[in-house]
Amino acid sequence: MQPTLIYHLASQMPSADSEGWSRIADEQRMLSNLAYSMPGHGQLIYSGSMAEYGKSGILSEETPCTPDTGYGCAKFSGTNLCLALRAQCSLDIRVARLFGVYGPGEAPGRLLPALIERLRNAQPVPLSDGAQLRDFIHVDDVCTALSAFAAAPEKQSPAISNIGTGAGVTVREVCERVANILGAAPDLLQFGALPRRAVDQDCLVADVQRMQQFTAPPAQRWLDNDLSQQIVRSMIAYHRA
Repeated sequence: MQPTLIYHLASQMPSADSEGWSRIADEQRMLSNLAYSMPGHGQLIYSGSMAEYGKSGILSEETPCTPDTGYGCAKFSGTNLCLALRAQCSLDIRVARLFGVYGPGEAPGRLLPALIERLRNAQPVPLSDGAQLRDFIHVDDVCTALSAFAAAPEKQSPAISNIGTGAGVTVREVCERVANILGAAPDLLQFGALPRRAVDQDCLVADVQRMQQFTAPPAQRWLDNDLSQQIVRSMIAYHRA
């Protein structure tokens, strides 16, 4: 059986000590194998990343990509392979460049699961300055956007589209909201206890003009009190299950 629609979401997790060349090779192999197995009338949605840009700002698909991490380089190599396969093999392959995806199911060591776990246990949370502006997008909103991207007619769909909300919120504001929702002591949030990584950009926010061609960008849930509470409750429930 050959699927007619493939969402390629697999990738190595970003890490500071991973080799860029091995990441790139793995990314190319995974994508090549999937593309080779596609039927001629099939469709593949490839998950790119905001890490491809390698720079700070409100980032559009026209922004030149200069990735500065192994993960970003691997994803950018995947994007370029997608474009080559579209052009040379007439395959319907589209690149969804995901911004700050979060939600139930995240790895325990990532920001939100680790933050929630430590605050619920009244443990201090060492953090950077928290001034980074990020376009956080809930995993449910990502799924909705990916479905709409795939459903768009091929001739009317962009080859590459950012998937974000178009609205930024600081890491500090998100952390403070979580602490407030959990009733945690504010001084458990130790802003400035950790240095920023050299590749930690000041601003990573999606320009969503292309995204608007096939769906309405979702709301930035962290800017709404009720939605913020739902996020925290759902993540706690997931990790209890």
